[in-house]
Amino acid sequence: GGGKKKVYQHLLLPELVAALSCHRNPFVNSYAKPIMEYILDNDFPQLNPELYEHILAIATHRNTGSDYSLPHSRVLSQLVSNGYRPKPETVVNLLHCMHPFDDHEATHEILSVIQKLHPEDASSSLSADEDYRVELGILESISMASARKNIDLNLLVWDIVELFGYNPTESMFEDVIMSFAATKQDENMFTAMVDMEKNGFVPSHSLLRYVAVKVAFSKKRLDHSQKMLAWHGNEHIRSTHTMNAVMMGYGMNRDINAAFFVYEDLARFNLKPDATTFWFLMEILYIDTKDRFPYQSENPPEFKPEDIEDVVGAAQIILDAMEEAGMEKTSHFYHEYIRVLCALGQLDEAYSVLEEAIRSKTPLPAKSLFLLATRYTYCGEVDKAYAIEKLSEAAGCGPLPHLNNRIRNIHDGMRRSREPEESPPTVES
Repeated sequence: GGGKKKVYQHLLLPELVAALSCHRNPFVNSYAKPIMEYILDNDFPQLNPELYEHILAIATHRNTGSDYSLPHSRVLSQLVSNGYRPKPETVVNLLHCMHPFDDHEATHEILSVIQKLHPEDASSSLSADEDYRVELGILESISMASARKNIDLNLLVWDIVELFGYNPTESMFEDVIMSFAATKQDENMFTAMVDMEKNGFVPSHSLLRYVAVKVAFSKKRLDHSQKMLAWHGNEHIRSTHTMNAVMMGYGMNRDINAAFFVYEDLARFNLKPDATTFWFLMEILYIDTKDRFPYQSENPPEFKPEDIEDVVGAAQIILDAMEEAGMEKTSHFYHEYIRVLCALGQLDEAYSVLEEAIRSKTPLPAKSLFLLATRYTYCGEVDKAYAIEKLSEAAGCGPLPHLNNRIRNIHDGMRRSREPEESPPTVES
């Protein structure tokens, strides 16, 4: 009796799952999931594998992300483990149904099946039932969804890209670099950054900052990264971009001397600084300056002449090095230079830098104008603040009505604070 019951279960329960999965009523449909989990947990022999593939095909017409969805990736994995070869469209469509690919485990399971089913040597033309190729755009989406969160899935995407003969995209490089950074695989991270450059891509500023934040999380990791890049046999991980990231890491760690030492190492390794190098250097100088002279509008810092000369001299060294390297000042560089001068209270000098940027037709971020105009307003030089607001279109920011309002509000608030308070009326007896 027990044996017959098991045979009936093996034959009938998958049929029941298929029927429930097709039902339009979500309440009825929800009963399919626990039955399929029972089948998988008890290792039912798949007596009718075509029926299981049919169940997977049903999934492509439904939302697999719901709470009631079947464990489709497990069904597929068990099918293939038992030697069955489902149709390519069933497998690829099932992968599409995993969008936005936030179920990393299931996505990894389906990609692993594709890796197993697709022929490794696909140099010759494949027949329709052999080609499990996935569009590059889908792989790019999976890479993006797993970046920083699941290094195993991220690396599997790279294996699939290689299997299909695709070239990795710029975003795929950035995703795997962020994944290596998040898992403290620093040598792999730097190697991927260099490979990215060899493939004709330039690491984005946001990627360099992400890497800098990660390596700067502990001084031990930052120092190890610097030593790794400086080691004479490590040319494969050394580039201007990897050095820029470590340099910025030291800046974030408030170690301006170490940051400048990394910059000086560029020449030692025959690497040329780029525009980002000088932008980061000026930002590092700003970080150091604002820490030394914290600003409060009610109580602005007092500067000794030697303090100003010290910082302005450091800024001039960066400017001279930039000119010697033949680099044009970028909008980011101008913004940081303006921030340095504002932190020193050198507002007129900052105004001159603003005018220089406008003359060179380098668009400035609106925050540069907001910063300088606000500082002028707090110093009581409202006319200069409004003059900056009038330069907004020439600076490439377009009209800035909010800046006009900000200047007026600060000025009105300061004027009210200076007015003597009226004494309360007395009550005559």
